[in-house]
Amino acid sequence: MENTTNLHIDTPFVRGELISVLLAQPLPRPLTYRLGAGQEVAEGSLVQTPLGKKKAFGMVLGPSHEKIEESKIKEVIAVLDLPPLNKEMRDFIQWVSGYTLAPEGHVLAMALGGQSVLTPRKARTRKKESTASASEKPVLNPAQDNAAKELRNAVKAADFSVTLLDGVTGSGKTEVYCDAIEECLKENRQALVLLPEIALTSQLTGRLERRFGFTPALWHSALTPATRRDTWKAVATGEARLVIGARSALFLPFASPGLIVADEEHDTSYKQEDGVIYHARDMAVVRGKIGKIPVILSSATPSLETTLNVKAGRYRHLHLPGRHGDARMPDIHLIDLRREKLPSGSWISPPLQKALRQTLEKGEQALLFLNRRGYAPLTLCRRCGHRFACPQCSAWLVEHREGGKRRLRCHHCGTTLAYPERCPECGAEATLAACGPGVERLAAEAKNLFPAARIAILASDTQEHLATMRQTIAAMEKGEIDILVGTQIVAKGYHFPRLTLVGVIDGDLGLSGGDLRAAEKTFQLLAQVAGRSGRADLKGQVFIQTVQPQHAVMTHLAAYDRDRLSETLINERKKYAMPPFARLATVTLSGTRLSQAQDMAQKLAQAIPRSPDVEVLGPAPAPLALLRGRHRLRFLLKARRDAKLQEFIRGWIAKVKIPHTLRLATDIDPQHFS
Repeated sequence: MENTTNLHIDTPFVRGELISVLLAQPLPRPLTYRLGAGQEVAEGSLVQTPLGKKKAFGMVLGPSHEKIEESKIKEVIAVLDLPPLNKEMRDFIQWVSGYTLAPEGHVLAMALGGQSVLTPRKARTRKKESTASASEKPVLNPAQDNAAKELRNAVKAADFSVTLLDGVTGSGKTEVYCDAIEECLKENRQALVLLPEIALTSQLTGRLERRFGFTPALWHSALTPATRRDTWKAVATGEARLVIGARSALFLPFASPGLIVADEEHDTSYKQEDGVIYHARDMAVVRGKIGKIPVILSSATPSLETTLNVKAGRYRHLHLPGRHGDARMPDIHLIDLRREKLPSGSWISPPLQKALRQTLEKGEQALLFLNRRGYAPLTLCRRCGHRFACPQCSAWLVEHREGGKRRLRCHHCGTTLAYPERCPECGAEATLAACGPGVERLAAEAKNLFPAARIAILASDTQEHLATMRQTIAAMEKGEIDILVGTQIVAKGYHFPRLTLVGVIDGDLGLSGGDLRAAEKTFQLLAQVAGRSGRADLKGQVFIQTVQPQHAVMTHLAAYDRDRLSETLINERKKYAMPPFARLATVTLSGTRLSQAQDMAQKLAQAIPRSPDVEVLGPAPAPLALLRGRHRLRFLLKARRDAKLQEFIRGWIAKVKIPHTLRLATDIDPQHFS
């Protein structure tokens, strides 16, 4: 491990001094170490230290004043040849830890990008940014031009602000925020564009390459270890001027940040559900405030939280009311499945079949949307009624038939079983039935109806590798696919010029269950998938199959009346004192032994502090009571907006010692309740 020799260090600590080091580990507090010969560090320097019989990485916090026996003090092994984390980054790590109740070292581990970034490797030359000439800037319409001017001014101000860039699907929001990025680059500062899915990076990267004449740096989980290390260092030194990334990119140590864009800000994929549990959109706003930089939230279907922040004057609002160029919004038709009877084993209604046939005859493309992976969501025995369930989770096994092989798979833990020849319960043969459709079954029906059509599936199960997904997207862009069958992954920002028909197979799928955000999420998802149709000069159509055509989500969607639905949902939330008019949190206890988890949950229940501002419900089994072999019991906390919720939880949990065989997870502002 090389020592730091080329980094500028202010007010350094030198050999022999005791320093406090925050290790990238979920430890309760920083540890004290002594600097060795030739070592020199400052606040934020990254070091390698001993930790028991192992080695660990950490960040220097400052001098240590801890009273500790001399014999117990160990020396720093090495100072890493990486830029120190600046004060803004250190403050951000501390803030996220305090808000999410995650150990500060756990948040630091995210900021350090993992072992691949910190482990020394043979030096290699990083590929230089392309110096090709940028394409001519697109001509903006008046609404786009006004919005672009506002965003450029926000960047020039070099101060914190949050702006909602609100425009219908296909209105050219990307081109507008590209003007802000251009201004940021002129100011020699770095820009970050957050995306909810790494699959979206391919199309956006191409657009930004053509606009700016160089390839943006990418940051997501599919990068190789070497690329992660090179990218992290390029961001930390300021060499990477523009970064496109998934939610974890928010924790990169930018040397001179100047702008954060959260595209599709409403998307629930911005919520990190394990480890450090956080919402990247909300943390982007916090990082902007700490770093005094502007933040742009872009969406055609803004979240209710963002909408209320606009109404309260906390966020600016820029609106793009129409599609760019000659493109028009598609016509939306509701197919009432109470009247349109589907033949047995069929899922595509006659009106949708007719529209598909007409679309294919014109040489245009169609999208069939069903937010359900696999071939069938449930397999049961027609003789005894046995249902195939996951042995590790409270979930049914989903049948898959990709590649000509039949398997049963759990979408929560990944358990996969070979498709049985007979029922394991009664032993009967040829009695197993696939119940309901998934995208694979839908694609098979489409192929049966239109045998000459070129059909592809776009879902996380069939596109497990990013390269495969990019190939499918590229084929769709080139017109090499006639019918694309996909899950929610297809609803997120893709632009296919010849796609003129969208068919939604089960529009009501997201409306069931007790999720307080069900209506909001369903509207957002259907509006986004509908927005894939007719984005160029060809007129688009959308057919939504539903058994609830009178539901507010359906009627407002068909009428393009998003604002009225938002107002209705906001009034409902306010009436029942639910977020964003109150705060929610969940505390989930899990263990491999149900009895132990239940006993500890009762001890936690007995230790709940009394508070007029916080109500605690539970413990009760989580909706997924068994997940990956762990039994889960949950407390739901509801608090006033001004309640000190984290302080309440911290004091409560401190009263009970949780054994190491159990896990306790806290989710502040939960988006899902599984």
